Amino acid sequence: MPEGAIAEPVGSGADESPTPSGELVTDAARLRQRAVFLRELAEARALLARSTPWHGRTAGLRRRLRQSM
Repeated sequence: MPEGAIAEPVGSGADESPTPSGELVTDAARLRQRAVFLRELAEARALLARSTPWHGRTAGLRRRLRQSM
């Protein structure tokens, strides 16, 4: 798993097979847990996307400032 990757919670239903009738298992607690995981994953990705370019720019500005002194 790459650094900073978020592991999906165990038993989230991501790779579970359908029931014999062909319908997916609809365990309410598992679905809620998966929804929370997906929301947190989206928030983490948005935060990373927002913070990464700024970090790169400020690091470059700091480096140039140090070189000019």
